[in-house]
Amino acid sequence: MQHQSESPPHERMAVVGEYGLAWAQRIVWAVCIGVYLTVFIGGIQAGGAELITIGRAAAFTLGAAVLGKMALNFLANASLPIERGPTANQGGAFGSLVNLPLSANVPQPQDEADAAVTGER
Repeated sequence: MQHQSESPPHERMAVVGEYGLAWAQRIVWAVCIGVYLTVFIGGIQAGGAELITIGRAAAFTLGAAVLGKMALNFLANASLPIERGPTANQGGAFGSLVNLPLSANVPQPQDEADAAVTGER
């Protein structure tokens, strides 16, 4: 029986590329500007004092910026494992019709016996 060599550590790839991160950063900027204008204009139209309205708008904008920065960091660090299929230099049968009883796609008698005992079909 042939032993398969130890697999290399799991490789990972980024979920979002540089182009996607640049667009996400632009969206965070746009949201911050929208939050500032919405809070500032709403406060002025409601009859609030200008200094308090500016402070409130700046505080909400800072909160949106912090949340946006956290979201950008999550996006930049997000990754998925790279799954590679079997290669020609690996030993063993991978669904081969040459050695059908040892193929991974054919149930073995032990599997059928276990299924009969547990009542699975």
